[in-house]
Amino acid sequence: MEDLKLKYREIVSYEPAEALVLSHEESMETAIPEYCPDLARVVDASGQIRLRERSVSDGKLNLSGSVYVTVLYTSEESPGLRSLTVSLPLSCRTEDKRDCQVISVTGRLLLLEVKPLGARKLYIRALPEFRVSGYRAVVQRIAVHAEESPDLQVLYRKSTLPLLRDVWEQEFPVAQEAAPEEEYNSPEDLLMDRCCLRVTGCQRFGGKLVVKGEAILFLLCRDEEQGLRSRTLTLPFSQIIDREDLPEEGIYCCRAQALEYEAHPVRSEGGSAFGVTLRIALLIRAYEQLPVEYVADLYSTRCDLAVERQELRLMTAQPPEELHRDSVQRLEGAGSFVYLTGVECGQPEIAAGSGEAPAVRAGIRLKILYLDESGTPVVAERTAEVGGEIGQIPSAVRAAAGPESWQRISNGFEVRVPVTFFLRRDGEEALNTVLSVRRLGEIDRAAMPSLILRRLREGETLWEVACQCHTEEQAILAANGLSEGDDPGDRLLLIPKMR
Repeated sequence: MEDLKLKYREIVSYEPAEALVLSHEESMETAIPEYCPDLARVVDASGQIRLRERSVSDGKLNLSGSVYVTVLYTSEESPGLRSLTVSLPLSCRTEDKRDCQVISVTGRLLLLEVKPLGARKLYIRALPEFRVSGYRAVVQRIAVHAEESPDLQVLYRKSTLPLLRDVWEQEFPVAQEAAPEEEYNSPEDLLMDRCCLRVTGCQRFGGKLVVKGEAILFLLCRDEEQGLRSRTLTLPFSQIIDREDLPEEGIYCCRAQALEYEAHPVRSEGGSAFGVTLRIALLIRAYEQLPVEYVADLYSTRCDLAVERQELRLMTAQPPEELHRDSVQRLEGAGSFVYLTGVECGQPEIAAGSGEAPAVRAGIRLKILYLDESGTPVVAERTAEVGGEIGQIPSAVRAAAGPESWQRISNGFEVRVPVTFFLRRDGEEALNTVLSVRRLGEIDRAAMPSLILRRLREGETLWEVACQCHTEEQAILAANGLSEGDDPGDRLLLIPKMR
């Protein structure tokens, strides 16, 4: 016995692992800095999660960083709205046995509580929630060619596999100065900021991938007259990624996340602007329609073969579908100013739609700072549900909100927040292939019948008959006056004996 030589190909793809969701509470008491006036009333507080470490080592997931808390308050010592910032350290460690080559972490604050302990002290409690997505590489080996031999009959089949071919994350810093979109002349103090990232392009050029996007910062400022102003900064960013083996016909999807950011006023003779520093993480996924030709079956007309077969199961993946919806809130009774101190989109759910089609829904919560009729700063919370019908139930769904916009109406403001649902649809494809082959002894042709007549059974093919009788499919066609592709039906076929 001898092994028949097969040529193999390795197919590398990635599949998503089940996401880890964990939360970890942190709290502290802190003194108000000396340069800040005494605290009279807490108006609002917002938190920004800054992750500095995200790693998996020895089956342990390690997350560390801080919650950057901004507190808006009023003081009897000074007019207008004041702010102070506090950094609340956080550290989280848990088991992660998913064996992922790539992880991506997103976080949100389930709870942020700020209580004054007198005029010069604060109690802060935060409950961050982290969603850890993971991707693991899967390597499958498939036989794509058999050795050339006159007696060997090989059945090749072709398939096109939609696969997630590559996943990686890349971090980079951005530092820029920019003037707000709104015109202003007097110097302003920055009280609070929020950042929203969006990717505007992700395209392959040769061996490089070019990612373009925008960082949109919403700034809450106080002018010299102690009045509140909202400013908007739009900072373009781009990243050229030099990476080997980028799929030529790939479709690239990119998600941008601000791991940390900071803005500060910059004053000069030419006017006022803001300096911004960001640390951005890009999660890039490359999808490809991979053509594969493989050995589905083989046999010999001269000897018996011991054929080992396998069912190769591959997870198929397509770029996520997007569903765009807007959440519109009306804030009546507001004065001349409005600013969103918080925008939070909950985890989406699949529910029944109005008809037979399923629907996706997500809750959205807004915290809106405005001035009432007396000029007092007030924060109002608004919650709503947004969503729509989808064609079929997805494997997973993610929702992202922003950037928002607002406009004056007759009796207040209208706030519009766009929400995008990303619908992932995974599948599975099975390929029945040959794994290995050994030659056994030669066929005893003298023991075979000299004449074989038979009809095809239901579901049987000429290939299978030729394999059973150690002859060639073309020989059966020729002996019966058939052409390739003809259907013999229930015709009685002559099966020629190979010499």
